[in-house]
Amino acid sequence: MDEQEPLHPAIRGLKTVCRCNNIKYRTIERAIREGAHTLTQVANRTTATMGECGGSCTPDVQAMLDELAPAYTQLPKAAPAANPDAWWVRKK
Repeated sequence: MDEQEPLHPAIRGLKTVCRCNNIKYRTIERAIREGAHTLTQVANRTTATMGECGGSCTPDVQAMLDELAPAYTQLPKAAPAANPDAWWVRKK
């Protein structure tokens, strides 16, 4: 039983990732969800990795980016093309 069981999402969200600035997991997760997909963008939005320690939480934040960012970087589906016979389509 060396492996740890994954934390419940509610508990994981309360976990402190950046101790210097008291930044929680959920704060970083929200920044990633809202478009911060690089370490610099996360740092600018949350101040994580910018503490007095010199960024000892950087590997944890990078791991979060590696895990979460791909789910939020997918492009939205394009709207279907207009029907060429629709009344609003200009005919040449």
